[in-house]
Amino acid sequence: MKQQRWRIVFLRNWPEGLSVVLTGLFMLQYVLWMQKEEGVWLPETVAIVKLVLLFTVLTEIWDRLPWLLRRFLQVVFLFSATGYITGYTPVWRQQEKLQDTVLLIQENFTQLEPFIWFALSAWLITLFAITVMKTKKLAIGALVLTVIALAVRDSFGSLDLRGEVAVIIFCGLLLIILCHFAEMKKSNPDGWPVISRYAPFITLPAAVLLMLVVFFGMQAPNVRPVLTDPYTLWNNLQGNRSFLSGSGNNSIFALGGGAMSGYGRDDSSLGGQLTLNQTPVMSVISPRRSYWRGETRSQYTGEGWAISEVEREAALSSVSVKLPLAQDPELAYPRLKTVEVTQTVTMAELGKEYPVLFGAYAIDKVRSIVTDGAGNNFAPLQWSPRLSELRWTKDNQRIYPISYTLTSKVPVVEEEELRKLPAVLTSTAGLDEYLILPESLPSRVRELALQVTAPGLNMYDKVKRLEQYLANTYPYTTTPDLSKGQSKDFVDRFLFEMKEGYCDYFSTAMAVMLRSIGVPSRWVKGFAPGEATADGEYLVRNSDAHSWVEVYFPGYGWLPFEPTSGFSLPANGMEAGSAAEQLPEATPSPEVSSEPEPIATAEPVAAVPFSESRLGFIGWGAGAFVAVIFLGLGFVWMFRRRIGFLQRIWPTDGQRSTSRRALLEVERFLRDARRRGYSRKEHETVREALQRWSGAAANDIEALLLLFEKAKYSDLPVTEEELEELTSKVQEIRNRWKNGDGKKNS
Repeated sequence: MKQQRWRIVFLRNWPEGLSVVLTGLFMLQYVLWMQKEEGVWLPETVAIVKLVLLFTVLTEIWDRLPWLLRRFLQVVFLFSATGYITGYTPVWRQQEKLQDTVLLIQENFTQLEPFIWFALSAWLITLFAITVMKTKKLAIGALVLTVIALAVRDSFGSLDLRGEVAVIIFCGLLLIILCHFAEMKKSNPDGWPVISRYAPFITLPAAVLLMLVVFFGMQAPNVRPVLTDPYTLWNNLQGNRSFLSGSGNNSIFALGGGAMSGYGRDDSSLGGQLTLNQTPVMSVISPRRSYWRGETRSQYTGEGWAISEVEREAALSSVSVKLPLAQDPELAYPRLKTVEVTQTVTMAELGKEYPVLFGAYAIDKVRSIVTDGAGNNFAPLQWSPRLSELRWTKDNQRIYPISYTLTSKVPVVEEEELRKLPAVLTSTAGLDEYLILPESLPSRVRELALQVTAPGLNMYDKVKRLEQYLANTYPYTTTPDLSKGQSKDFVDRFLFEMKEGYCDYFSTAMAVMLRSIGVPSRWVKGFAPGEATADGEYLVRNSDAHSWVEVYFPGYGWLPFEPTSGFSLPANGMEAGSAAEQLPEATPSPEVSSEPEPIATAEPVAAVPFSESRLGFIGWGAGAFVAVIFLGLGFVWMFRRRIGFLQRIWPTDGQRSTSRRALLEVERFLRDARRRGYSRKEHETVREALQRWSGAAANDIEALLLLFEKAKYSDLPVTEEELEELTSKVQEIRNRWKNGDGKKNS
């Protein structure tokens, strides 16, 4: 008896309860979506909405509670939950006049704003969704539109919404199954008790099977796509970048083939996949192969590199022809030995602007500039000693140089001299910005850096050990598996989850790891040497865009290091055991090959990321579109009783039930006729059989047939009056048969 009582309470209408639970899970995915959107909902808002959603679902499951009591409990709970989360403190004042009462209400209510509006909205939307998802057409529409919205936001933004999409599909499909069962119950109320006994045994295996498919599908190894999506394919054919990256749930995504390689202007969000762009950028005539240095960055944000305040406010000086450029007085390097290298750069993409002039590190003089047919226009040039950048400013009359000639003092370093430096800097004066790291950097990054560099007895050996560790441990690829990355931090994601990447991954990881152990470092971007096309001439393409690391050594200044797997600095970049006088400018090094480096020509740097504001616009636009469609369908569903043509194409449940009841009444009449000996032949329609049986009841039979055919074949629903008429006609025919007035033609 006790077991039967429990069955009555909880299983009295189990499909309705399951539908409510699935709808709650469905709506929860929207909350999780908003939770991942940065700056959209506060943590308090998310907590309140989740609590209201949970309580509403629980009370709706218990349908034995009176409707009014459920609503009262839900309203009380949403106010209580909002007050608890927001730390509400009741306010009381003496009530002497109406104004005191108004002030009392305001003082209490304003403590709950604006969170109470989110709670009320969540409550009403949940109730609306529970009602809507009981209709198959609306459930299918909600499922399709929601999946489209989440897929668009996932694909065109930085959020990882794959889990939410999987749950949405799971809940939506089960809701459609439940709607189908509900329709079966309405169409066959007499047989439903028998069907309902087996419905759980049908639904449960289907749900378990669906859950297993979804679970194992998400856990299966990732297989990279063979084909790219049409949007990315079109962009790539047009030569445009289709790269999208950002913060969000902190997985970086690219569309299909990802970004086109090239010199990036915005490095705030690194990562993604790259498609190589072989378009020529410039040709360089130089006696020595070199990395062509562009800009440097010092502020690591956890997602990429930003221009710091120090860099933005760095002192700039004018440039004069053939005069040495000023050096940073705070970071002098009297011990560094250098060799002069003169290079002439000719731009292949005329009219394209870059923020700097490119040259072998470190630029010492500007010999000549040609801009739009005019030579030696030095006015737009500015030199930053702090950053070693030769900046090009532009106005309406000045375009980027067609060609220019620079002289650089390339470092030539003796390793044994560097090994005499201590392992830890005795002073970091003037270097603070090159040691700063975000507080969110996971501790395991520093732990790995300490572990790798522990055997190094001096600063140089520690740096070299870290450089070699990255180059030898992680494989190089322009299409890393982005699905493996879940960490919020770009370096942590690369080192411990993705474990593969291209230059931006390697160089950023080395710079951050060095800072974590107290070694000043900065991130540098420019171009790899390019392809040697003739004696002393190199063709540099967009695919040669590259990034590397510079480390500060006391007395030696900033020295370059190359952590990217498969790459090595050109011989004049780090020459061990040599002196400057041993390397005359015009004498090529025997280690320098005239053949291009096989991997260096394929190295891209981070491309221009998609505007974050545009990402937000796309995401919110998709969400707004779904909301409008969803609300529009709900409006039509609610008012379809009052709109004539909608009654024909979308009848209400009451209208459906009258037509079904009319058909059921006729079916019962046919069964009763069969028991009385009125047989219906296999080839006969209902009309032919009834007309053959009609006899004295011909008029009643004809009226019955007309109503039957309307219920079965017409788009117009049977009205209650017509249903009553059909029932009365059936009863009259039965009475005639009982009285023997009917004519039996069997």
